[in-house]
Amino acid sequence: MLGVMALGLSLRLLYFSGFGLADDQIFRGNIAFVLNNRTLTGDNVGYRLTWLLPTALFCKIFGLTEPCMIVPITATATLGIGLVYAFGKALWGRPGALISALLLIVQPLDFAWSTMLTNDIPLSFFSALSILLALLALRQEHAAWKRQLWILAGLSLWLAFQSKISAVFLAPAFALICWTNRRRLDSALLAFLTTVGVLFGATALAYYLFTGDLLAPYHAELRYQGLVGPEAPAHRLTSEWFWAYGKMLFARDRLGDLLFSVYPHLLLVLAAASWFLGIRTSLAVFWWFFFIFMGMQFNIQRAGDVWITGFRNIRHAHVFVYPLILLLTGYLAGLRAKYPRLCHGVLAVLLIFSAWQSVAAASKTKIAFADRRNVCRFLTTMPQKVIYSDGAIYTWCAILPVPPAWWQFKELHAFDREKRRAEIAAITSGYLITGGGREPYYGCFDCIPRADELSPTKWQLLREFPGPATPTFWRPEPLRLWEAREAPADSV
Repeated sequence: MLGVMALGLSLRLLYFSGFGLADDQIFRGNIAFVLNNRTLTGDNVGYRLTWLLPTALFCKIFGLTEPCMIVPITATATLGIGLVYAFGKALWGRPGALISALLLIVQPLDFAWSTMLTNDIPLSFFSALSILLALLALRQEHAAWKRQLWILAGLSLWLAFQSKISAVFLAPAFALICWTNRRRLDSALLAFLTTVGVLFGATALAYYLFTGDLLAPYHAELRYQGLVGPEAPAHRLTSEWFWAYGKMLFARDRLGDLLFSVYPHLLLVLAAASWFLGIRTSLAVFWWFFFIFMGMQFNIQRAGDVWITGFRNIRHAHVFVYPLILLLTGYLAGLRAKYPRLCHGVLAVLLIFSAWQSVAAASKTKIAFADRRNVCRFLTTMPQKVIYSDGAIYTWCAILPVPPAWWQFKELHAFDREKRRAEIAAITSGYLITGGGREPYYGCFDCIPRADELSPTKWQLLREFPGPATPTFWRPEPLRLWEAREAPADSV
């Protein structure tokens, strides 16, 4: 298990992305608030303690830097590989352990997002841990061990909730898992129910004490996503948003990558052929995936005369990764028992293709975030001057250990290139940043100034930063740093 965890961690660090997603500045603000005020924020991130508190502690000790913000996420993702290994071993033995762990190592979404500020990964981890502990409790014959496992399952479920409120969708999955295994249930289940009741009850009372609201996390999610109040109808549910999770699972994203590889496609094929092949997967894992997906998919509500929903970010879909891999592992383990050569051939092709997709997905954010990291660090070595750029550059530069007053940024016009060209023509002194990558998934590409918008006689190229030479729509040209040439003195 430690070997596959080390392999997964090594590959992820090789394609490290870091700070740079659209919401990262918000999350950094949450961490800074905890450090500076020694209390939690009242927004929809403040209750996510399994991510926020370890990250704040790490940053308190080592500084509020990019690596310190990312390490807790990467560590949790690495532990997730070990957890999926243990899950696969518990259900299908050592073959299931290796298959599930290898599938996770090259799962594109987990591969790329595990080195970014993806605070949905703790939700995935503790959700999986709670289900695994419940299944182990159902199998355990020793009464004392069974009670301990049920207590740990309840604690893990509570930690999943403290990762994100969508953990409540696990409740019907737990109910059905217990119902389908009702002959194995005994009084030890009371340990689980007591643990859940005490932890969730105490949490609700704590929220009531400090906020006056027993359901503070739920209402914070609605409020900060704009799903209540006069602005709520603006979040109208469209077909694009309704099918967002389905597209994430089965279709290529806007950058041309399959973030779930072909795992969902192969899962459907094997499920359809399971009767003919004589294979099956875990029913408990199916209920886990089913209720999480349905809860996320139909997380919609009525506002006035329209249906509305919150933003469906790519990182939100990480909660599907572990159960989907385990469902697929069940079929592949069964296939291996009956048709080993077929299974090994399918698995080899699947792992190679998924590794390619993982590298393709991770490379984009690695390149785009490195552009901003490199230019910001280089600017700290230059004489202080006004810096002209789009807003995305400053949001990265702001995380460097430099006094905020040192940065003198002026944001150029975002969408109209002619207006931006006129702004650049009027600049007489300072630095200008053109080209490079920003946030490839939700960033503004039209906001990036281009080299052809400035006059070569007026600007001196200070540095062109390394990166791919082939232009893409999310990185149209290399990132370049320019300095305005001083106008010649008038001759006497």
